[in-house]
Amino acid sequence: MASGNLRYAVLGLIASKSEGVHGYQLKGECEAIADEFWALNYGRLYRILDELEGSGALSVADEIQKGRPNKKVYRITEKGKQNLDDWLLSPVDANAQPLRDEMILKLLFLGADDVDRVYKIIKQQRSVYLTRLARVTRRRRKLEKAGVSMRATEMILDGAEMRVRADLAWLESIERRLIRQS
Repeated sequence: MASGNLRYAVLGLIASKSEGVHGYQLKGECEAIADEFWALNYGRLYRILDELEGSGALSVADEIQKGRPNKKVYRITEKGKQNLDDWLLSPVDANAQPLRDEMILKLLFLGADDVDRVYKIIKQQRSVYLTRLARVTRRRRKLEKAGVSMRATEMILDGAEMRVRADLAWLESIERRLIRQS
């Protein structure tokens, strides 16, 4: 996800919390909803929060805690809502980030003649994809159990699951091709 879009993703999550949200909670919600396609570390999250606050898209209030440091609670402002609405209504970037897949590079430089090593890579990659598929399934159950609104989340999880299943089908296609060529 391009950093500009990440800014809007954070803004969108904060907009869904009328009571406000603190950084730690926001990071947890990002992981619960979008971990399959979007990794966000605390450093990057807090830089984005600072930028959004500086631009007037967020307001921040300290929440006093007993015996612990105060928490910053972030809320979207009217300017932030307008920025988010403008972004939501703008067309999707036609120059989206290209796919960066390590396995593609390995296949490219290994060559199809080294069949044993290609099969080994396929076997390893299948294990990675199956683990990813299981993680999507667990995430779906966890969110449903937690009572998270599944309307948009289900579409996102469906997309993650479809991408993994497409990757698995691609591996099967490579295997069939190798068998035909042997």
